[in-house]
Amino acid sequence: MSSRRAFRSVLVLLALFVLVTGALEIVVGPSLLPGSPDVSTTVDSNYRFFAGIWCALGIVLTIAARDPESHAPALRAVFGAVFLGGVARAVSYLDAGAPHAMHTAFIGVELILPPLMLLWYSRVRATL
Repeated sequence: MSSRRAFRSVLVLLALFVLVTGALEIVVGPSLLPGSPDVSTTVDSNYRFFAGIWCALGIVLTIAARDPESHAPALRAVFGAVFLGGVARAVSYLDAGAPHAMHTAFIGVELILPPLMLLWYSRVRATL
């Protein structure tokens, strides 16, 4: 399998993950979070809003997976947004304390995966 094809396949898998989790978060809300926390209506609204943004990132990944070379700005924006989300989680960790272990693990994924994907993407583009 070529590096380009593998990259496109990973983009599709990431897009599916993002779309499914985002849609579930919109429909079910914060009750999906570990421990089923009770939250105010304001927090519920904010949570579902950001789930919609998460879904939008999945749509961009889906579109970009068809022809990644022509969607460089979009892919950089998506990976940058996810990285920034990881930074925000890290700030929360330092300010408010450790969240559930799953969300602590997300910090690592969000800070490591986007730069790795961008590095891979630059290598895929360089071979064309």
